[in-house]
Amino acid sequence: MSLRYYRLGLALAASLSLAAAGCGSNRPAERPGGPVSAPPPPAAVAPPQSAVAAAETNEPDTEATLWTVLGLAKRPSQRAIGPQTGEQVSPELWQAAQDTLHFAGTSSEDPISGLLITDWYAPRGKTGERLRVTVFVLSRALRSDSIAVTVERQERAANGEWRATPVARDVTTGLENAILQRARQIHVDRRQEAM
Repeated sequence: MSLRYYRLGLALAASLSLAAAGCGSNRPAERPGGPVSAPPPPAAVAPPQSAVAAAETNEPDTEATLWTVLGLAKRPSQRAIGPQTGEQVSPELWQAAQDTLHFAGTSSEDPISGLLITDWYAPRGKTGERLRVTVFVLSRALRSDSIAVTVERQERAANGEWRATPVARDVTTGLENAILQRARQIHVDRRQEAM
């Protein structure tokens, strides 16, 4: 194909884009003020109208381009899926961590960084022992390396002080597996709701 056809295609796309952007505009035609028209003062320039505001006021979307009109441009999802988290934090894993550890209560949480710390929790029948769980969501993928779980365990000494004691590795692994299983269930449920 020669260069001439590419130029014609580009010119056609540009003119269609301009036509699509101008369709439905309620602004009156501007008249030049002379040989050189001065731009309006900054206070008179209105901010661009977003597609969301246009949809709410039933006005046409003047920010649309040819690619969005044809459905070829990638638009951000208008529907919020799950809790609002940071860019590197999976909403499913975050919700799963909250659901799995709700029995212990939360002392600190930050969905933007993906950090969740529970309150100290005493298991039933063990008044001389307490646990605290820290979950850190590391990525948006639903994989075992996307979360890091640490468990702190303390036992009460005879003098009443709390002393750190080791935790079995299977406790941490069991919590990670429970969080991942719940996250996968949340993911499946959300996909079914979307259909």
